[in-house]
Amino acid sequence: MKGAYIIIAVLFLLFSYLVFRVIIKRDYKKRMKLTPISYILEVLVFALHANSIYLILPSQWPQLPSLPEDLILKTVSIILFSIGVLILVISYFSLGNKTSLGMDKNKLKTNGLYKYSRNPQLVGYGMMLLAFTLLYFSWLMLFWFIQYLIISFFMIRSEEEFLAQQYGDAYRDYCKKVPRVIKLWQ
Repeated sequence: MKGAYIIIAVLFLLFSYLVFRVIIKRDYKKRMKLTPISYILEVLVFALHANSIYLILPSQWPQLPSLPEDLILKTVSIILFSIGVLILVISYFSLGNKTSLGMDKNKLKTNGLYKYSRNPQLVGYGMMLLAFTLLYFSWLMLFWFIQYLIISFFMIRSEEEFLAQQYGDAYRDYCKKVPRVIKLWQ
């Protein structure tokens, strides 16, 4: 099963590269936005990755194995997961909600959580996945988490190229001030 998972994971990374660095990059370049198909593919990549955990865990979808007995591990993982959910929800609504309410969606978002990370949604979601990785640690779980980091990098690169094209110097200046992942102190 381990060898099969590694092969599936590598093929999935290639698929993710195709989605983010070819299809989505092309849509951003030609149309200056995601098409419905590229948006669906983007969601599909993250959904497939999230559910690929069931190729590793000793349980059937949608059940998770029992939590480990280690109280410290459970506590740290639950806190990490909760902070990740909070970051994900706050960043999602601060970015997505305003554009759907008719506010200027052509303005670069640089306040709120976006003062500390250019990708707070991915940071929050990554914290959630890291919590699972710690709870059910194995080398395959670590590989699963690293796979998320690689997929996120593919997505970020395509978005950064688009944002640099869309906002020019304003985006480049923002990149100099705010890191891709997280700024812990000034």
